[in-house]
Amino acid sequence: MRGVLLSLFLLSTLNLTSRAGEQTPLGQALKDIEVADHWIYDDLPAAIAQAKATGKPLLVVLRCVPCPPGKTLDLAVMQPNDETAALEKKFVCVRIIQTNGLDLAVFQYDYDMSWNAMFLNADLTIYGRYGSRTSSGAGSDGELTLPGFQKAAERALALHGAYPGNRGQLAAKTGPAPAFARPEKTPGLTDKPVPASTRQNCIHCHMVKEHALRAKWEQGELTEKDLYVFPMPDRIGLSMDLKDGVVVKSVMAGSPAAAAGIEAGDELLTLAGQPLVSTADIQWVLNAAPSEGSLVATLRRNGQSQTKTLQLAGDWKKYDIGWRASSWYGLRYGVKFEPLTAEQKRDRGLAEGSLALLIKGMFGRGGPILQQAGVRQNDVIVGIDGNTAAMSESEFLVHLRTKYRPQDKLQLAVLRGGERKELTVPVW
Repeated sequence: MRGVLLSLFLLSTLNLTSRAGEQTPLGQALKDIEVADHWIYDDLPAAIAQAKATGKPLLVVLRCVPCPPGKTLDLAVMQPNDETAALEKKFVCVRIIQTNGLDLAVFQYDYDMSWNAMFLNADLTIYGRYGSRTSSGAGSDGELTLPGFQKAAERALALHGAYPGNRGQLAAKTGPAPAFARPEKTPGLTDKPVPASTRQNCIHCHMVKEHALRAKWEQGELTEKDLYVFPMPDRIGLSMDLKDGVVVKSVMAGSPAAAAGIEAGDELLTLAGQPLVSTADIQWVLNAAPSEGSLVATLRRNGQSQTKTLQLAGDWKKYDIGWRASSWYGLRYGVKFEPLTAEQKRDRGLAEGSLALLIKGMFGRGGPILQQAGVRQNDVIVGIDGNTAAMSESEFLVHLRTKYRPQDKLQLAVLRGGERKELTVPVW
């Protein structure tokens, strides 16, 4: 409790306006959108105070304004139609546009989201989360829908109505204490002020993650568990209805979900004992689940409740993390790789199953380190310390950051203009 009060005190020093819909200097600097009058703008303490006074739950939207993903849903939520507005007004709504000063013991979510919603009690008990993402670029908004958000909000309201009788079920929705209490305590971000008033001083959500990853790697403690985070339900064989979030659209044959007897049309009610409001809640449970073990789900089928047990084993948590913004500083550190296609490998006389990563760019802090070691843009990496097995960019980044430490050097075999070169490169 003392830590929460301290965080609220720190946030109260922000001197931000709580007038409905009114932007702060940072919002103006970021050219943020206008929001409806029932949205408190970038003032969490004011929202908490109002929730305590009214008995309403909190709806907190964390929006990284400069980042394009999430823009469509953001407009629909911040400038809602009558139906959505009526639903939102059952909450105390607050829009947060900076993570500077944010209490990371409470606000734990997938920081590679550019748009994320959390539903909470005024005492900061978490009811659920909304917001999922699986890619960058044009398809990055594919997991966000207004109907899915509305369903999540309705389920959060039901949990609020049952509170505090369901407090025990909700306890695991808050994770263990983070390594850094607030973003500006993270190495690499300690020069950021609280609050941010300019674009340059604003800590983006993904920066929270990437700087924490880099710090952990520099301490020699980074593991695959830190990288393969918030796996989507498809990793256990579930495809979810995007307009609902917890209703199963399809089940992959041979998957843990199929073996457990889960079927299309089932509505997942709880997972590992936690009530679910959205796909993001499923991800939260999967993020904490063991790589090997059992996972109990309750579901509704044809109006009847059933219990199913999934058996988890193997590499089910592993997936392509290359889309994550946190991979740029945390893992790439200024170097962009692109796997050659099978045809491009043949053109260079390389076997289809061999390592072949084209260096597409070298920039930032890491680029000069490689350049000084003799690496050039458009070199093709064909070996790393004798390992020549094919890897995606994601697999290469995970290998690099979990097998090597900052003081290490590695041998890179590269192809340059048809000529093979062996280079000794310090880990960057």
